[in-house]
Amino acid sequence: MSLLSSLRSIISPRQSHQAGIEPTRPWPRAIGAANPAKAVTPAQNGHRRERIGPYEATSTRPRVADWERVQYGPNAAFDNGDIARARAQDAVRNNPWLRRALKILVAHEIGCGLQPRPKIEDAGLRKDLLALWNDWTAEADADGTSDFYGWQGLLSRARRESGEVFVRLRGRLPQDGLSVPLQVQAMESAMVPMRHNAMNGKNTIRQGIEITPFGTRAAYYFYAQHPGESSFFLSSASLNTDGLTRVPAQVVFHHYTPERPGQLRGVPTPIAALVRARNFDAYESAELTRKKSRAKFVGAIHRETDEENPITDDAIIKDLDAREKQRSYVDLEDGYMLSMAQTERATLFDGDGGNSGIDFLRVQLRAIAAAMGVPYELMTNDYADTNDRVMKVILNAYYRELEMEQDRMVSQVLQPVWVAWLNAVALDRIIRMPRGYLDNPRPWQRCEWRSHAWSYPNPLQEAQTKKILVDEGFTSRSAVVAEMGWDVADVDQQNADDQARERALGLSYGKDPAPIQQQDTVQP
Repeated sequence: MSLLSSLRSIISPRQSHQAGIEPTRPWPRAIGAANPAKAVTPAQNGHRRERIGPYEATSTRPRVADWERVQYGPNAAFDNGDIARARAQDAVRNNPWLRRALKILVAHEIGCGLQPRPKIEDAGLRKDLLALWNDWTAEADADGTSDFYGWQGLLSRARRESGEVFVRLRGRLPQDGLSVPLQVQAMESAMVPMRHNAMNGKNTIRQGIEITPFGTRAAYYFYAQHPGESSFFLSSASLNTDGLTRVPAQVVFHHYTPERPGQLRGVPTPIAALVRARNFDAYESAELTRKKSRAKFVGAIHRETDEENPITDDAIIKDLDAREKQRSYVDLEDGYMLSMAQTERATLFDGDGGNSGIDFLRVQLRAIAAAMGVPYELMTNDYADTNDRVMKVILNAYYRELEMEQDRMVSQVLQPVWVAWLNAVALDRIIRMPRGYLDNPRPWQRCEWRSHAWSYPNPLQEAQTKKILVDEGFTSRSAVVAEMGWDVADVDQQNADDQARERALGLSYGKDPAPIQQQDTVQP
């Protein structure tokens, strides 16, 4: 073939096909790229667009054909929230790993409680308010089961287990004998029906929450009694939508973690671990049953000759003694040796491998811990292949996530409770507030909430690091003390009182006394 015909076959595939020459396949694609008018578009190549697509996750290949394609809204995705909540509560009740993870999360998030640090310039007023607040915390819980800081732990646990918790302000009468006529009541998620959807004038009721046309919350609808309580004295009217009580949103605080914009109700923390935890329980149960069944059989006794083997010789079976024919098991006791006939031998069953399933268990438990948002090491107490440096990295990331949860509790519950409490103090004139409080209360309502500091693997290094930061001016004592959960004014006053008491008693604690510097003397 001449050079000219070869060029014609490349440029004109139809002519080359007539000549019986197969054109090179990459060339038409290259020519199409150079000439956009002749390029094959995705619309013309529908098969390729359907099978591959620009993203592999949008493909319709058989291996992802059963992948969910429905784009649920932030609330439609949780219309069956009552089912998810019931299963999450059941799993926490019965699964030890989920229960352990939940306790760790609550203990690290709340600890001894998040305490207020008012930003009030008047030191005397701040001291009086904190003294009154400390008196009120013992009687704050409307159910009377714990103080205000233990009540915070109840909120955290309910939010994680059920996805959310509601707090209702309860005003009290002066004759009730409270330091401040106000209490707070925690109400489970089930008290607000998930399937209550209706219209109230221009407002929309969605999942038990009434929303204005502007998107703000107007009210919540509560059952008169918990729908999960099954007793003979519960009336059926209190468990249907006709018996719901409309409570204005101004006296209800909704504590939950919204994961999508516009989401109204909370999702239980164990939701992503429920199926895996249930399968893990089934696997453990089946494995335990297998081991128990296998442990009953220590071994087997084999007979060497066919004449004495009742399985292979039917004629001998008929002549066997009745007692010998019924004998299929040999009972063994601890410390006994089995005496066998000359033609018998015992074969003992091998036990299970020691660590054959440890890696599988760790993978499953790590997935459960990841779904719960807790470090695997803390949930299982398995610190193998972990040192203090690795644990520090793990705890730093874990504490950062908990700080987000603490901030959410402050903004959704604690700060609104502080504002309502201050208003009750001012309106009932329990403490004389400044003259401008009722006109503009915000300067007196500013408050920081601090939890007790978390412990670290190496507290000495942490203390030295903070001291260096303060000495070099990169932070302040006030910031360091605030991170530890205390107020710097209180710490300074305590230090001053301690030093005065030490001087009065002739004591010397703390730093070593500075050495006396000797002056150089001039020799005559």
